[in-house]
Amino acid sequence: MGITVVRDSTLRSHYESVERVITMMRSQIDQPMTLQQMARIGSASPYHFNRTFRQVTGVPPLQFLYALRLDAAKRLLTQTHKKVIDICYEVGYNSVGTFTRRFADVLGVSPTRLRKLAHSHPRGASSAPADELRRPRRKPGTSIAGYITAPGGFRGLVAVGLFTTSIPQGKPVSCAVVKDGGEFLLKKVPAGDYYLFAVGLTLPSDGSACFDYANALRAGGQPIHIVDNIVQGCTSLQLRPPSPFDPPVLLVVPQEQPGLM
Repeated sequence: MGITVVRDSTLRSHYESVERVITMMRSQIDQPMTLQQMARIGSASPYHFNRTFRQVTGVPPLQFLYALRLDAAKRLLTQTHKKVIDICYEVGYNSVGTFTRRFADVLGVSPTRLRKLAHSHPRGASSAPADELRRPRRKPGTSIAGYITAPGGFRGLVAVGLFTTSIPQGKPVSCAVVKDGGEFLLKKVPAGDYYLFAVGLTLPSDGSACFDYANALRAGGQPIHIVDNIVQGCTSLQLRPPSPFDPPVLLVVPQEQPGLM
């Protein structure tokens, strides 16, 4: 029993340490932070803090910070009329060119394009044109079947995607949208190492809500390996409320998509 208490206490201490740093990141999003500074806030050595942060959130601390900055920029672009250059500085970038390139690389659209999509988004329509959601033709690959369990009473769309990074960002390797949960199928997935994520979106009354997933249900993050057309890894997903330890969702999810299951 004593060992269990110690382990529980250590685990709680780790979560509290990581939460202090994430709170600081959010409150000072425009300020530079080094791993050494984060470790001091978390009351640990840089090595141990980096390892603990990855265990709790699934990603390194600096990657988490960069994701928070882009998520803040996405929110400012879609919910305010601030200039792109002002948003750039407000989220901690010193160069508009660097900010624009990084934003486009991660989210798949430029800051200006995202703003246009959000502000011209008619109710009930797709959050991105079909040509922007279309992916390059790939050779036939493996299909991944899975199942999503949603909380009772959930009514909406669940977007499932397979990503090459441990943060759900950019264009997925393969994706599907299912209504209310249930079975999903990801097609034409080439061999490789991926991460499986899902986000649950209640049908919004305001189209711009399709771009803000801070309160959306989440699931996944588990690694998926495909070798010789064999899928290795768990493909069952359980939607849950977001946690302070979740990395931001950095993508544009279509509210409607052809082939909805």
